[in-house]
Order: sequence, then C-alpha cells, then structure tokens
Amino acid sequence: MYFNVYSIPLFISCIIVCILLYYIKDYKKTPGSKYIPLLLSSIAFYSFFYALEISSTDLQTLMLFYKLEYIGISFVPLFFLLFIMSYSGKKNILPMPLMAFFLGISITTILVVFTTEHHTLFHRIYYINYDGLFPVLDYGPGIWYWVHFSYTILCTILGLILLFSMLPGTLPVFRKQIAIVILGSSIPLSTLLIHLAGMAPWGIDPSPFSLTLSAIIIFIGFTRYKLFNLTPLARSLLFENLPESVIVFDTKQRILDYNNSAINDRYIKPKDVGMHVSELPEPWCDLLKRKTDATEKKNIEIGEEIEGFPFWFNVTFLPLHDKRGNIMGQMVIIRDITSIKNLEESLLQAKVVAETASRTKSEFLANMSHELRTPLNSIIGFSDAMLEGYSGELSPKQDHYLQHISNSGKQLLNLINGILDIAKIEAGKMELSLETIYIEPLLTEILSTLKPLSIKKQIKISIQREKDTNAVVADEAKLKQIIYNLLGNAIKFTPEGEVISICIGMVEKMVRISVIDSGIGISPEDQKKLFRPFTQLDSTYSRRYQGTGLGLALTKELVELHGGRIWVESEVGKGSKFFFEIPAA
Repeated sequence: MYFNVYSIPLFISCIIVCILLYYIKDYKKTPGSKYIPLLLSSIAFYSFFYALEISSTDLQTLMLFYKLEYIGISFVPLFFLLFIMSYSGKKNILPMPLMAFFLGISITTILVVFTTEHHTLFHRIYYINYDGLFPVLDYGPGIWYWVHFSYTILCTILGLILLFSMLPGTLPVFRKQIAIVILGSSIPLSTLLIHLAGMAPWGIDPSPFSLTLSAIIIFIGFTRYKLFNLTPLARSLLFENLPESVIVFDTKQRILDYNNSAINDRYIKPKDVGMHVSELPEPWCDLLKRKTDATEKKNIEIGEEIEGFPFWFNVTFLPLHDKRGNIMGQMVIIRDITSIKNLEESLLQAKVVAETASRTKSEFLANMSHELRTPLNSIIGFSDAMLEGYSGELSPKQDHYLQHISNSGKQLLNLINGILDIAKIEAGKMELSLETIYIEPLLTEILSTLKPLSIKKQIKISIQREKDTNAVVADEAKLKQIIYNLLGNAIKFTPEGEVISICIGMVEKMVRISVIDSGIGISPEDQKKLFRPFTQLDSTYSRRYQGTGLGLALTKELVELHGGRIWVESEVGKGSKFFFEIPAA
C-alpha cells in the first residue's frame, strides 16, 4: 500500500467535507439541515475509502476498501433527496412506502457489494488493472450495478425537479440561493454520467471530487441569503401575503428584498434591489432612512405630502440578527394609516362639537336657574299663603287642590334643583364654599328633618363614631345634600320597624361615612348603573317609591367635587351599604 499523488487530493477533499460538517451545526434550525450532516458524512466516508482503494496494490486490500466505500456512496442519493424535500417544504411529496423502497435499495446495495464474491449481481468479474498510472479495480458490471446507478440518477433528478419547481414562487433574492443549490446538485450527476460512459481519464472515478465540490457549493448557497428560518417557498408564501409593505436592507443600507405590497404601494421597484436607500426617490428615501441605523425595534408615525395630498404612515424598523446575535440587516414594515388618521380627525372634531353642545346645554340650564325657580317659588308661595290665610274658609275640595298644587310644586322644584345642580357641575360652574364642618351637629340637624318620615315607618336610626373623627372640610349645604339623599333613600327602601345605621370612621386622611339599611338590596348588574342620571333600577320603583333617578347621580357628582369617592355594597333582599369619603379637617 502506498500514497500516490492522486489519493492526496481525495484525502484533502475528505478533510474539506469534515470541516463543512463541523460548521453546519450553526444552522441546525434551518429546514433541511438535519439531512446535510448525513449527506456530508456519506461523502466523507466515500472519499476516504476511495483514497485508500487507489493507494492499495493487492486485490484483497483493495476490495476491502472498495466495499467500505459503498457504506457511504449507497446512502448519498437518499440523503440528497431527503435534504431537497425538506429544504423545498415538500417533506411528504413521496409516500412512505416509496421512501421505504428507496431505503431498501441503499441497504440492499451494501449487502450485495459486501457479498460480491458469492454471486454476479454487482460484478460479473473483477480484477486489478495495472496498465494505468496506478493499480485500479476493473470489473464487469452486473444487473444490480445498473439498478444502483439508475436509483442514484433517479434521486438526483427528483431533487432537481423539486428545486426547479420552487423558482416561480420565490422572490429574486432566494432564486439566487436555489440556483446555487441547483448548480451544486447538477455537478455530481454530470460526472456520474461521464464515469458511466467510460469517459473518465486514467480509470479514476471523479464522483468523490464532484461530490466534495457539490457539498461546498450547496453549503454556500444554503447558508447565504438566509434572512428567515423558513424554507424559501414557505417564506415567500408568508412574506407575499402580508398586507403591509415590507422592505429588507443589509447592514450597508442596500435593498435586499421586498414583498408584493411594497411594489403595489409604489414604495419600491424590482430594479431597486441592490440600490442604497439614498438612491430612492423622495419621499421614500427620507421615509425609509429615518431609523436605518436602529439597533432595536422602533415604531414611528410619519406624515408626508405626496402629489399635493397629505398621507400618514406607520413605519416599523426591525433589526435582523444572525445566530450569534449580530445585526445582519433590517426589515422596514410600512403601513398606510391615512384613512385611520382621517377617521381619528373626524372623530376628534365630532367630539369637540359634542362637548361644545353639551357645555352649551349645561351653561344654558345653569343660567336658567333663576328663570325656572322664580315662577315655581311663586306657585308654591301663593299656594301655601292661601292654605294658611284662608284656613277654615276653604271647602275640603279647595283645600285638597291647594295641598296638591303645593306638594307638586315642591316636587318639581326639587327635580329642577337636581337637574340644575348636575348641569352646573358639568358646565364647571358649581363652586364650593369649603369650611371645617363638625359632623355630629350636622347629622342631628338632618335627622330632625327626616324624623317625621322615620317615625311614620317606625325606623330607628343609630349613629356609630370612631374616636378622633370629628370634622371634615366641605361645603356645608352640599354635604347636607349628600347625607340627606343617602339617608332619605335608606328610609324610603327600608321596611317598617327596621334599623338604619350611620357609621363614621377615618381612613388615612379621609373621613368615611357609611349608611347601612336593611332594605330591598341591589343586584350586581343594577349596581353598575346605580349612579347614572335619570336611571331607575326597575320601572316599578318610580311608581312605588316615587323617585326620579337623579338623587344618587347628583350625590356622586357632589362627592367627587369634594375630591372624594362613593360606592355601594349590596345583596338582593339583604339591604345595602353606601360609603363615601371626603377629606378630613
């Protein structure tokens, strides 16, 4: 055994393939990558033992290395086809029975070659030919020899068909990658046909050299232009169907890629690929280079005037990183939001108009306070004067009518006062006269006002007060109105003979007052609309309890005007607890 000048290149090619095998691990997440190590290993195995074969001088040693070659060469067609199927996104294009048949051919080839001394399936005859530059194995091919090489040619052609089928549905930047893989796949097929035709010089099989060259070319094509961890075809389908315009730049701000939306929206033209962003026409040049040096995701809104019309764009600048985290380019995603901006502007104008109308209404109602109250006060005043001045002189019917006029006038006045107070608050015209108010005297005054109603329903009102809770900062009239509304509602909705509790306590710098009744209670759904103006929880309430739905809405406004808050805790049939907080003195 000796090493000649022809075996040395084979050992070198084997080393090159092993180097590729080492670096392919960096692309383990890329489609098709799991079959490339198997393909490279088979090529390396083949090259190594072929180098040993042509370095052998006796038939026994030469045949041993020849047989070992076929452990590699028998699987090269299968691994190549599996790689192309995965790379093209068509893993299931061949049925499993057919793939099992292909695997069976590879395994059968190895078995036939290793037992070639006992049959003529692979070699009808074999011997060492010493007539060339160095001893080589010469043989007469058997039937399985042609089966094996027909199978090799079939797998290669199927792979090339899959690669060519990818070209129409793939963007230009990935067509380059596919073209490189096609080139790398075509070289071994060409050299195999040359070898089978007996045209190889000096009897040397050129397949190991062509496979190594093919592996290098495929590796370059496989690892270049990989901007996404998708097969080119699948990536194109996703990329092209995005409604947003997408343009991809390299680190030198040159255009690498784009999708159909970018063409349709006239941001870019096919001829612009490879151009620097500064070479694009305005306004796209200015728009696209706003954040081309961004190292992290940026999202901006840009307004541009195009052909005399205003346009708005939402632009996202997204850096693209390689496996090691280094920036390898940038993706710019453009979305035309002109219609959204126009809608926002219309809504904003409508909001301003609505707010102006609402403010005008509130100001009108607030300014009408005197005009509305004056005639009502006159009606109530004259009714009461007649009842008092002509007491005993009126007939029962006349007395009843005057009482009805007076009561209706007072109810109407209370309703108008509530409406006007809410209108004042909405118009920003409600002013508070803040002062220190002691709670207990205020409660005593309110309870005395409500005493006739509580006595009539035999309701007992208890007061519980924590120590050091004495005074609040509030408008006295408004605070009376808040407590009066809550207590009045509690008495109204509490059955006869029950108890209402008033609790006074401190929470941080706020005084918390709660009114607890044992009335009808409120469901969780009704609690959500409890403080809305003109809202009754049930239409039967207004008939039974004679309410307008203004009291709690006004109470909430007054509490919040003091810088406080109000809420309720209730359960149907088990009463309610109303809480409010205002600043302590």
